[in-house]
Amino acid sequence: MTHGLHATSPQRPLPDQGYRLGFGPESLWYLDKLTPHSPVYNVPFLSRLCGTLDVEAFEKALNALVDRQSVLRTVFMASGGAPLALPLKKRKVSLNQVDLRHLPQPEREVEARRLACQEAAARFDLARDLMLRTFLYRLADQEFLFLFVTHHIVFELGSLAILYRDLSAFYNAFVMGKPPELPPLTFQDRDFAVWQRNQLQGERLKRLNMYWEQQLKDAPTIELPLDFPRPRAHTHRGVRHFFDMPPELCARTVSFCRELGTTPYRGLLAAFYICLHCYSGQTDFSVGSPFASRCPGIENTIGFFANTLVMRADLPGDYTYRELIKKVDRMALRVIANSELSFEKVVEAVQPPRDPSRTPLFQVSFRGRTQPYASLQLQGLVTHQPEFIDNGTAKFDLALEVEITTGKACFIEYCTDLFREQTIIQMEEDYQNLLSDLITYRDSRLHELQAPIAIRERHRRRVGQDASSCTSKEVAQ
Repeated sequence: MTHGLHATSPQRPLPDQGYRLGFGPESLWYLDKLTPHSPVYNVPFLSRLCGTLDVEAFEKALNALVDRQSVLRTVFMASGGAPLALPLKKRKVSLNQVDLRHLPQPEREVEARRLACQEAAARFDLARDLMLRTFLYRLADQEFLFLFVTHHIVFELGSLAILYRDLSAFYNAFVMGKPPELPPLTFQDRDFAVWQRNQLQGERLKRLNMYWEQQLKDAPTIELPLDFPRPRAHTHRGVRHFFDMPPELCARTVSFCRELGTTPYRGLLAAFYICLHCYSGQTDFSVGSPFASRCPGIENTIGFFANTLVMRADLPGDYTYRELIKKVDRMALRVIANSELSFEKVVEAVQPPRDPSRTPLFQVSFRGRTQPYASLQLQGLVTHQPEFIDNGTAKFDLALEVEITTGKACFIEYCTDLFREQTIIQMEEDYQNLLSDLITYRDSRLHELQAPIAIRERHRRRVGQDASSCTSKEVAQ
């Protein structure tokens, strides 16, 4: 099968026609140089389409999307050792079509998913490739799986709804013979990069640096009990364990957080802090969490605009869930007020000890979503909820993502060099049991609750039974 995307690149603009990247994309460019064969920053989504699909109009819509969103036709070149973004005037998208109707019906989807996983794990050449690979797997006359793969350097989860909206608008316009109904696009990735760099200078930069130096001064590394000795270098080998939260638990969580005047995100984060405390025994540790940029004008633009905030837990000695949420509320408000400083600049300001086996400042991530992923809306077709395709990587030791509205497609992404699958399944169960316990007995002290007691007891028995049990301080020889 031919990609149609790795052919010799068209003539590129001269370096002085490019622009300097924002801090997040610039950091990813350097990371790509350190791990040139890794797909860890690939973003692959698969959608099921049922109905009569006009394939020619769909490919035409993909090309219109790339014409509109310049970051998808941008290449990233080295100029004086630093990255330079070069938007190309024209770049054709090839919709790679794979017809699987020749296979027995039960084998078609299996083969489509095998091929999709293979494409999800194929790396990008940032200096040559179009930042959008697309595949259409035909399962039946009126059933398809549509895969797109892009790279985090040009894409964050906030861009998913924009990509599907634009693609749907172009497709529907082409099949109906009408002009697309899309808002004008006056803001591109270049504008964000300029805005961000203009923001971070002078007294403003000095104030932000001072806040983060103080906030993360002497922040300890979280020491979770591991199943295997920690490798000398982070390999990014990983997998996602998907699970659904019961709708009743989701509804109770949302209701309780509304009663407290806070957001479900902060309630879920507070519960995750307690879960990590029960596993590690620590009251002071940090969790990373993505946060949408405040830059005006990016609402209709695809790109990497989010920032990762470091949320440092400082758990009191004995507390109720209600009290902890209020504490998390205050912490989150302070962190958000200082969120303009990109994560890369926070690392520069804090200068934590460098350890190639760990990510700097935090090794555990949390994301709380309040809505399911957006879907394609195509004329004459039924489109299903998109799903992220696991490409065998993990950015951190551990990452929890919860979608609290429906409870669907939650997951724990974990490093398989550190944890067994059974450990992660147990952690998922612990988190849900703990959350339910905390909401039910919201005014009880932590030491009075059964769920955290059970977690601690299990770990005490485990350590007692296995004196050679690994901790995250151990390093593989």
